[in-house]
Amino acid sequence: MAAKGSFCFLTLFVFLVAAAATAKTTTPFITSISPEAVYVGSPATTITFTGTGFASGDVICIYTQYGCDSLAASYVSPTEFTLQLPSSFFTYVEEFAFNIVTPTGIYSNEVVFNVESLTPSIGSFSPASVIEGSTPAPITVNGTFMSGATVQWNGVTLPTTFVSPSQLQFTPAKGNLSKAGIIQITVTNPSPGESSLSTNFDVTYKTTVTTVDLPANDIVYDPYAQLIYASLPSSYGTNGNSIAVVEPKTGKIKGYYFAGSEPHQLALSSDSQYLYVGLNGNGSVQRLILPNFTPDIDVSLGISSSGGPNVANSLQVSPASDHSWVVSTGTTNCCYYDAIYFYTDATQLPDSVTNYSSTYQIIFANSSTLYAYDNNSLTPVTVSSNGGTAGTPWSNLVEGSSIAYADGLIYGNEGEAFNPATGLLLGTYDFGSQECCGYGYPQILPDAPFNRMLALGTTPFLSALGITSYSLDEFTPQATASLAQFAGYTPSNFIFWGSDGVAFVTETTIENELAPLQIVTLTSSDLVTPEGTPKNPKPAPVSFSPSSITHGGWNFLLTVNGTGFAPGASVTWNGAALTTAYVSPTQLNVYVPYTDIASAGTASIVVSNPIPGGGKAAALTFTVN
Repeated sequence: MAAKGSFCFLTLFVFLVAAAATAKTTTPFITSISPEAVYVGSPATTITFTGTGFASGDVICIYTQYGCDSLAASYVSPTEFTLQLPSSFFTYVEEFAFNIVTPTGIYSNEVVFNVESLTPSIGSFSPASVIEGSTPAPITVNGTFMSGATVQWNGVTLPTTFVSPSQLQFTPAKGNLSKAGIIQITVTNPSPGESSLSTNFDVTYKTTVTTVDLPANDIVYDPYAQLIYASLPSSYGTNGNSIAVVEPKTGKIKGYYFAGSEPHQLALSSDSQYLYVGLNGNGSVQRLILPNFTPDIDVSLGISSSGGPNVANSLQVSPASDHSWVVSTGTTNCCYYDAIYFYTDATQLPDSVTNYSSTYQIIFANSSTLYAYDNNSLTPVTVSSNGGTAGTPWSNLVEGSSIAYADGLIYGNEGEAFNPATGLLLGTYDFGSQECCGYGYPQILPDAPFNRMLALGTTPFLSALGITSYSLDEFTPQATASLAQFAGYTPSNFIFWGSDGVAFVTETTIENELAPLQIVTLTSSDLVTPEGTPKNPKPAPVSFSPSSITHGGWNFLLTVNGTGFAPGASVTWNGAALTTAYVSPTQLNVYVPYTDIASAGTASIVVSNPIPGGGKAAALTFTVN
């Protein structure tokens, strides 16, 4: 009997030791806590911990700046603990980390409890933007929120999923994504919570982007040939010191034409008869005859007072004469400028603007007026048959690294719109704060017929590189086109091409090495050609100017007069699309190339308006005598 009793005692002892060992090694696990957060100023609150492996004697540990402090908690069951936190814990916005700790010092996983502001905050979105017309998909909002928080899209509450105190999710409706726009997103916490500040979310324009690996110094668009011309440096190798001819829609390079030593600045005559090229290698301006880029006059720009040849800093052709051109000269060294010279063919005119301290850029307003700009100083210059005469400059009214002109107004790429007729500032576009010395300023393209300003760069309405459109006369942002794939690149030479395209040049530095430049062409009917009426009318062309033309001539501009023309209207000539410029509901300008009038005959002219509505007008006949 004694042996049997000893055996039973030993068995019980082993069981208790095993149980004790098991108790020491079981790790509690917290599945969730409820609530996960409270508002600042809340009263004492009971937090329920749910999980597994809980035991009487376990404590709850809260981490503070002094380490882990144990708190008295109530054991409910192996799957539940409760803890009451006094209101003193909820004085400030704060985050608390909790563990459950066994008597033997085994710690559970960590969970976080937040004391949140009544006002939620939005940090970011994922994805950062959505393309117009996209299929609706969940969008994550990152920030600080309470359970039950909701998302508002332009003030309208959308179904919202609370993921965590730092994340919400919502899915916009298909109609929310039908049109590009800058959406105002707010988040509202449940009562007594408040609404966040509004944060921009971009439904971006749909675009087609093409890149051309050419290290272009400058680019211009020929609306008659529907081609881009790019000046290439000698460093490009076999095809260096040339003009590359690029088909912008496809990016195909159609040829290279030798231009001279180190071609940089380009200027195209209004009828695309001549391409003027600034040659930095020998300090001259070379004129090439199109379409074959035949060398014509080559005009030396002389020697600068600092030594070395002058080069063309800015180059312009008169809108009234292919043979009249203007150049602002300087050196290839930084920050030295010489004068503004006026020419008819190779003859320098007597009146030059030589007492002007500096000129970075010149731009024609019309055949009798141009503007010279540099360093926040804008000077009007009167142009005559003798050259040019500078007027009184305006200082610090137009600012930035460059200017643009449209419909009588001057625009600076720091955001100012200025009326030189009155000397008054009309308003300012919010392009955001810019960096020192011109770096970081956007490239701008104002378009008066479409009442639109395009800004290429980073703006307050786009987190990465892209194009932001603004109402030209109201100065308000409208929508954006993302070019995030070029983030880190510096864009330049921003131009329009065709009826719905823009192009620019990019460069960047990768690991302290200058990466190859690229020409980027972009098409987007919504970005470049804004919508007309909710339902466009059918166009009704009536007449042409000129009414006919003699065969065998050069390119000419055909004006189509009528009614009902909509933004984005297009014109075909015997079925072939021509570059068409929308001027107004009663006028279109059409760029007719010389190849279309090589022989006598007639052409069928058809005007079309885009959808919605729109359609084709009946064909009109144009006579080529």
